[in-house]
Amino acid sequence: VYYAKKKRRAQQYLGEDGSHKKERKLYNDGYDDDNHDYIIKQGEKFLDRYEISSPIGKGSFGQVVKAYDHEEQCQVAIKIIKNKKPFLNQAQIEVKLLKMMNRADPENKYYIELNIIHCDLKPENILLCNPKRSAIKIVDFGSSCQLGQRIYQYIQSRFYRSPEVLLGVPYDLAIDMWSLGCILVEMHTGEPLFSGANEVDQMNKIVEVLGMPPDHLLDQAHKTRKFFDKLPASEGGGYVLKKVNGKDGSVCSGVNVCSGYRKYRLPGTRRLHDILGVEGGGPAARRRGEPGHSVSDYLKFKDLILRMLEYDPKQRVTPYYALQHNFFKRTADESTNTQQAQSHHQHGARAWGGGAERMEVEGARRSPDLLAPVCPLPHSPVAIH
Repeated sequence: VYYAKKKRRAQQYLGEDGSHKKERKLYNDGYDDDNHDYIIKQGEKFLDRYEISSPIGKGSFGQVVKAYDHEEQCQVAIKIIKNKKPFLNQAQIEVKLLKMMNRADPENKYYIELNIIHCDLKPENILLCNPKRSAIKIVDFGSSCQLGQRIYQYIQSRFYRSPEVLLGVPYDLAIDMWSLGCILVEMHTGEPLFSGANEVDQMNKIVEVLGMPPDHLLDQAHKTRKFFDKLPASEGGGYVLKKVNGKDGSVCSGVNVCSGYRKYRLPGTRRLHDILGVEGGGPAARRRGEPGHSVSDYLKFKDLILRMLEYDPKQRVTPYYALQHNFFKRTADESTNTQQAQSHHQHGARAWGGGAERMEVEGARRSPDLLAPVCPLPHSPVAIH
């Protein structure tokens, strides 16, 4: 059986005339391609249960395929990890976290506290359960870890990467809140808030909007010199951004002489107020006059975003307090203030889902059908070969 399968796989790469379609190096006795990805065959069965139908997507981790679960009689997605040890190790952590979340949330209530850091929140990892409903699922825990068990320093997609990760400061649950703040602005404007071409460009674009990071954060970060220069005591002793080469985006230094500088706006002068269109009914006045888009509504939204994008992770709003913010309440109260505890992190241990965090932002009043589960229990086996 083993040799028959091996021969059959080799034959799949032959044309009708017996010639090779394309010279490709195979691994794992012909089961993996030259990228160490499992070679998918339509109609193949895994565990005599999951019948493969078609590929869904591919990434650095491996690939995802659509399959039919003959036991549960439903369509499922199967994530197949690359046949490489580092990917195997991370996949085992992902499986462990998913099992932990499912055990802690057997009724799919989507509200658990497990000290899990997602580490890769971005629009692509937030899926609608139903195109006409607001319930979502957060997916892809492939980069996730538990608080105190951090594995990687290079995490988070660049546009949604927090300052502490950019600067090399030890990170915690607060990095996910930073990512969420960026995502909410992007959902509103249609464009990424900070679309850096590289980490230096990313930091400069953050500073354009939020101003300079606090000195105490830069003092403790080991990657500060990648982005900032320290002024001598005679000039105040603070920090300034390094100049960036206008040609290739690299940092200008004595070794790398720049012919021209990339121009950025002064720190804090690209106002979030203007990006959101607070005074004009949203970006390009697209929502002017619509219910829920008054200046008061926008001021609440801006205040919430600024709390999510606080430079200091210890001062950044936690999920618990974010949900108490006036932006999420249907009220005539025009204030933006929300009670904020001195120690945010006593409530910061909120995982972003039991396989998914349910997030409905339609106001405090919800009809009974909105409280019912919209998505069935997730079927997303991870195949490790």
